[in-house]
Amino acid sequence: MNHAARLNALRAGIEAPLLVSRAPNLRYLTGFTGSNGFLLVRPGGSAVFVTDGRYGELAEALVADLTDTELVVYTSGMWDVFRGLVDGMPSVSLESDGVTWAFSMDFARETGIEVVAGGGAVEALRRTKDAAEVMALRAAAGAGDAAFSAIERIAQRTVTEKELGWRLIDVMREHGGDAADWEPIVAAGAGASIPHYRAGVKPVGSGLLLLDYGCVVDGYHSDMTRTVWLEGQPDDEMARVHRAVLEAQQAGLGSVAPGAVCGDIDEEVRVVLRGYGYEKQFLHSTGHGVGLEIHEPPWVRRGNDDTLEVGDVVTIEPGVYLPGIGGVRIEDMVLVTEDGESILTESHRAFAAGA
Repeated sequence: MNHAARLNALRAGIEAPLLVSRAPNLRYLTGFTGSNGFLLVRPGGSAVFVTDGRYGELAEALVADLTDTELVVYTSGMWDVFRGLVDGMPSVSLESDGVTWAFSMDFARETGIEVVAGGGAVEALRRTKDAAEVMALRAAAGAGDAAFSAIERIAQRTVTEKELGWRLIDVMREHGGDAADWEPIVAAGAGASIPHYRAGVKPVGSGLLLLDYGCVVDGYHSDMTRTVWLEGQPDDEMARVHRAVLEAQQAGLGSVAPGAVCGDIDEEVRVVLRGYGYEKQFLHSTGHGVGLEIHEPPWVRRGNDDTLEVGDVVTIEPGVYLPGIGGVRIEDMVLVTEDGESILTESHRAFAAGA
């Protein structure tokens, strides 16, 4: 990952000093993965990375690869450090999504500097994935595909939902993926009617099974959902729901292209579900960006006028949920290319598990 180029791009894109504190943003700019770090960036100028003694040696190696960046390691007196760094500055922007209200108030009081709600500058850079990021995302998606390919082997009737989730993680680890910070959604039978169902001790059985899971490679996430019927002839109603959701997803995928309006993609999905009479049972938006965070811009949802750009990675994941009966969701990760879309998750979408 070319952290130095990313930091230089941030320097060129901001108009006031910015204190970067969000963990994914620090990782993006420097490679830092510790729990306590700050990066003070001046527009077009120098930067200072601040951390405590636990991470000094680690940070030293990272900062050495960054241009015009200083490292400050403290063992006590954090505010003394910040007072010295911002002395003479009229104001400092804090990432509004990365600090608490208490921290922002403490920062202003302790330094005597005006704090301004900022944020979004690093996220804007993160949105366009470079070749190294796409490679990591493909690897994470591939590990997820490997886990789905193992379903017939690992999803015996008596295995509980929670245990199946652990087995999915084990297979992804075998294929190079680290566990994500969220548990797999494994929903059998009527549990599939709850979009964010929490896996329990119920056996998965032999019928309807919804799986929503992912892993992490080099910090980058995968996210995929498949809904299958494990054995025998699928229930007629759920087969119709699956057909509707699959057609809706195909419409959404076909709409992904540079310049496509996110809200319009969402509407393409809804047109199909509306035709089947299921739009009211579609309980969430069509998709979201994926990268260093499992949910990040752009947001593929109703009313969003944001347009897709080359390098975006988004999910397309329509779903239909029938309370007390079951539900179907089909989700893929999609890279926006100059030619349209490139699907990163390659598992089959058939309703029969062994297709």
